[in-house]
Amino acid sequence: MEKGFIFDYSKCVGCHACLVACYNENHTQPPISWRQVQPFNKQKVPLSGFINLSIACNHCLDAPCLKACPANAYQKDSETGAIIHHAEKCIGCTYCTWACPFDAPQYNKKKGVVEKCNFCNERLKIKQIPACSNSCPTGALSFNDIEVADMHDVPGMSQKSTRPRINFKNSEVVNSIPLMDLSASGYGTQKSMRYLVDKESKINALKECPLAIFTLISSLLVGWIAYFLFDRREPQFGVLYATLGFVAMALSSLHLGKPFRAYRATINFRTSWLSREILLFMLFAGFSLIVFFVNSSILVVSVSAVLGALLLVSIEYVYAIADKKYSTPIHSANTILTAITFGLLLTDFKTIAVGFIVLKAILYIVRYARKDIYTLSVIFSFTRFFVGCMMPIVSILLLKISTSLVIIPFIVGELIDRLEFYNELHVDTPYILMNTLPNKIEKL
Repeated sequence: MEKGFIFDYSKCVGCHACLVACYNENHTQPPISWRQVQPFNKQKVPLSGFINLSIACNHCLDAPCLKACPANAYQKDSETGAIIHHAEKCIGCTYCTWACPFDAPQYNKKKGVVEKCNFCNERLKIKQIPACSNSCPTGALSFNDIEVADMHDVPGMSQKSTRPRINFKNSEVVNSIPLMDLSASGYGTQKSMRYLVDKESKINALKECPLAIFTLISSLLVGWIAYFLFDRREPQFGVLYATLGFVAMALSSLHLGKPFRAYRATINFRTSWLSREILLFMLFAGFSLIVFFVNSSILVVSVSAVLGALLLVSIEYVYAIADKKYSTPIHSANTILTAITFGLLLTDFKTIAVGFIVLKAILYIVRYARKDIYTLSVIFSFTRFFVGCMMPIVSILLLKISTSLVIIPFIVGELIDRLEFYNELHVDTPYILMNTLPNKIEKL
């Protein structure tokens, strides 16, 4: 048996006493809230029911935040089992906010670090219960011995395997809400409800633009090095290569809330794919610079190429933590495909590169069919497809244009595709899951 939270859906009235108790106990300040009360039907649409879910960090037995954090800023208390976040170790990468399906880690923009519920750890050590459950006036939130198991068909809770320390009572009341004709309330059809749900994702292209450029440059650099496996001439443009590598590294660091703590990013390479990505980038960059400026033997080039391949694999696994809105096994902006295609464009095997560009175009069309269509997306998609795919294909097969004039439109298309990829990533939160209940609201 483990100690954990017990929540009763039938008793929560949404009074926020638990949230206020958390503020008072931990001296946090809005808008950061370690405990959240997530409503079904936040807009109080008549005839649609009012159900609440009080949720915070569940201090999972298989805590995904602890595994994902590259800086090892999370530790498990051996006495209470609480997952404690150490702000002084945090680099502000927000990767843990992607990993947690319960929206527990909250990024504090003013401090540049993440904060989260600490299980009222000091209270537990003196045999007291957390302040939130101690303050609940209706008994909806309590704290006691529980059976730990993954969630199945619990409203607002992800089914990802994390073994959260929380049990639920009367969850069936959510599915028993009578679904009535919304036209009686003035909301027209049920489909209008989908626009009342907060659809903003934790991941989007604008916010992750530095990462989009970093991952694209990484794939180009790997493809560039792989080119030397086929062409044994003396490497040229070493200054350009080094500059691109520096820009990629700088962008990835400036993306952090605490860029001067970037050195901590490789500490948790045992479990964090983000930590492995950064470590492999440093190793790859070091060996590839040796290729350009010191020794371009086949051995050094081969080692660089292997490290580059491992780097791209790690990049793909970094984003495996998020849900995808596309249905294909790989996406058109896949860094490994980009590296292979770019490397082939530099060689005399450009016709093989055409095959990879065609594959990318097909994958993009499949993904585009699932996108929300608006004016800007049409412009980007047109540019990506015709400039990034069709122009290189026509240039290679028909016009026999020089390599540089083929590469430029290819990179433009890849950048657009990489940016759009971030808009295809999605992280579920309790609020989103509460408000996309089956048979209640049309899924997003």
